[in-house]
Amino acid sequence: MITEAPQHRSITTRAVFNGMRELVSTDATILTQSQNARLARMLEVTAELALEGGWDAVQMREVAQRAGVALGTLYRYFPSKEYLLVSVMIADIEGLADRLVVRPAEGTDPVQRVIDVLRRSNRALQRHPQITVAMIRALVSGNQEIAPAVKETRALMRRIISDALGADGIDVGEDHESALMRIDLLSDVWLAALVSWISGVEPDTSVMPKLELASQLLLSPAR
Repeated sequence: MITEAPQHRSITTRAVFNGMRELVSTDATILTQSQNARLARMLEVTAELALEGGWDAVQMREVAQRAGVALGTLYRYFPSKEYLLVSVMIADIEGLADRLVVRPAEGTDPVQRVIDVLRRSNRALQRHPQITVAMIRALVSGNQEIAPAVKETRALMRRIISDALGADGIDVGEDHESALMRIDLLSDVWLAALVSWISGVEPDTSVMPKLELASQLLLSPAR
């Protein structure tokens, strides 16, 4: 969900392809160079259109035309506008994960590291609200066909938060499923806070205080 200005975007497609496996009839485990370039271009164009005009501006025919692919090719990879926009989100989260390898989360303890990751993510999301609104609207659309992409989004967020927590951020003796549930709950709080912001219920400044409190309540050893 971490969006840079389109002219500076560096689309990564590994996780997008993982989310597409249930839809694309292929036994391939990796994308060819031409497939990767085509996929990245479709995602870039989608982000550009969302930046220009939000949700309504993202039309499948326009995406295909700008990306230089046949409409049938676009639908083969992305069966709906919602799937396409959630895939942009996946690529953005994957990009965040790559950047965190170069510049790891900062903080004096595991919870502070998680908060640092969320703060960076939130800052990027609020930089381009048109794209963010379109992505979140797609994510919460309730369209069952996007389930593989939503699942991949959650898996990526789990990994990013788990990496920020580190080994010292998980209670000794806590079972794996319980730890994952706490991480998922934090992601759910984040999504709810974003929905409140993009819906105009609360200002953008309300998101981080909620995330900081939720991180402390859900992830602190003394919770």
